[in-house]
Amino acid sequence: MDEQVNRGLARNKTRRIFVFSLFLLAALQLFILVVNHYFIRTYAYDFSAYNFAFYDYAHLRVSPCPIYLAPYPISFLQDHFSLTLMFFAPLYWLLSWALGTYTLLFIQWGVVVFGAWATYRLIFLKTTNFTFSSLSAVYYFILLGRFSSASGDCNLAIIGSALLPVFLYYFEKGKIVPMFLCFMFLIFNREDYALWLIFISIFLMVLHRKEKSKLRLSTGLLILSFLFFSIIFNFIIPGLEDENKKYTLFNFDALGSTPLEILFFIASHPLRAFELLFVNHSGNLYYNGIKAEFYWVYFVSGGFLLLLRPAYLIPFIPLIAKKMYNDDPVRWGIEAYYSVEVVSILPMMVFWVLGSLRGPSVRLILAWLICGLTLIVTLIEFNRMPDVKKFNFLTPLFYTSDCDLNGIYDAMKLIPDTSPVSASGRISPHLAFRKKIYYFPRVDGAEYILVMKRNDSWPSSQEEADKVIVKLIAEGGWQILVDKNDFRLLHKKK
Repeated sequence: MDEQVNRGLARNKTRRIFVFSLFLLAALQLFILVVNHYFIRTYAYDFSAYNFAFYDYAHLRVSPCPIYLAPYPISFLQDHFSLTLMFFAPLYWLLSWALGTYTLLFIQWGVVVFGAWATYRLIFLKTTNFTFSSLSAVYYFILLGRFSSASGDCNLAIIGSALLPVFLYYFEKGKIVPMFLCFMFLIFNREDYALWLIFISIFLMVLHRKEKSKLRLSTGLLILSFLFFSIIFNFIIPGLEDENKKYTLFNFDALGSTPLEILFFIASHPLRAFELLFVNHSGNLYYNGIKAEFYWVYFVSGGFLLLLRPAYLIPFIPLIAKKMYNDDPVRWGIEAYYSVEVVSILPMMVFWVLGSLRGPSVRLILAWLICGLTLIVTLIEFNRMPDVKKFNFLTPLFYTSDCDLNGIYDAMKLIPDTSPVSASGRISPHLAFRKKIYYFPRVDGAEYILVMKRNDSWPSSQEEADKVIVKLIAEGGWQILVDKNDFRLLHKKK
């Protein structure tokens, strides 16, 4: 009897340790986001545009987004066809009074934690082993891409990919209504998610080929995914285009300019298509090895286990293809949020494979080993990557700011909430909850200009940005309210 009691106490202690550890890992993700925004390290692209659209939708408007630097008006929908921020818009009224421009960061973090919970629940559903399932959630949080995604502040890819494990959990659980709601959220999260769901549906069909009910359901989801993909790219996106703004995010010139051209290229040149997944096709030798680094990081971090069950690679096909075939080499590697979709489903797939192996002890040992390897790889890359200030919480640089925080926040308080503002890229996310917020050097109808004097002049050089300020003052239309070492605040004369 005493032995049973002791075993029960040991299990409870283990559970408390895991729960506390997962709480700390989840809190760390939020801490990183909050610290970046507080230290004025979040950017106009994409966070300021997201904040503006979030505010705009909450006020029942779909306005051109003045953050975009194009010489013609562009709405957020024309950049990405996504209804996600519209779905979240009611939360503006519920949370923004307390969280301000941090609101979307908290919402995104909540979805990420929801994804971790769903990963744990699915693996527990398959194995009924608390420790093993908890390790899947630990693994979810310590993959490199979970940290590096903080470089992108807030992004549709981060939000949508975190909900994919939720969709899969409800599918496996047989809860049709929440599963379908997740499916529709994913369809409308971003224009390319319907394509991803095509492959997810194929994976589920293969996985459940001997279960008639789930096979029918996954077949129905496949048909719906094809239907929505066709509607979005053949009707909705063309309907959002105008004489100035065309859809510009289909960037795969190495294969073709349309989905049909790409399919024809892959079918007629399969060896070359396969080769392009691994080689630098930019023509710039600087990007040699970028793709290999991505594969190395996630192969060692548990990806090699998927080779034991090749069917589990199916959901990664569109992710790897759109990543490695892209014209922009920045997307090929491990930086920013360009791996977040992979790391959002890799834990579920890796532990799903592990859970299918014989021997609970072997599964548990391998789970600990994978988590250990992943942590080592993540820490190694923390020291190897060129710019980790936004997510390497182990370096003192993460806890410092390169600007006068108190002075900038005091200057922001001088700007009325209803006034149009032009601001530097790192300042604009803090001021984006208004009808008009411009990305300096665009000024347009701004009544206030708040700009950094250094380290934040893109897309201009610092010299060019300074010339714009000097010219505005010289022409007599603007007066300086605050002029510090780090920043200037100007007000338009009436």
